[in-house]
Amino acid sequence: MTLTKTRKAPASTVTVDYRIVDGWHVFTSDQVKGLYVAHEDCRTAYDAVAPAIEALLTENEKVEVKVQPGTTVDRFLAYLKTRVLNLPLRPGRRDFVVIAAHK
Repeated sequence: MTLTKTRKAPASTVTVDYRIVDGWHVFTSDQVKGLYVAHEDCRTAYDAVAPAIEALLTENEKVEVKVQPGTTVDRFLAYLKTRVLNLPLRPGRRDFVVIAAHK
């Protein structure tokens, strides 16, 4: 029997803040310099966060990473809608998982 070592890429999380500003869905983070994603459609904005984090970490920190949301956009929207029944979407926080890229 041959044993092979598998090495997992180091992973971390980035906390992303969500709020609505004048009808725009805005995502920012104190942990990622320059992160500001905004769109009138929440799904579009949410889907743009991970690629924005990847680009900013590459540009600012000179590291290549793969970023994925900690949850799906549908679960995120359901969570926001059910926090308080019958109220519009509310601000909240979500984690995005950052994984070191292998070359």
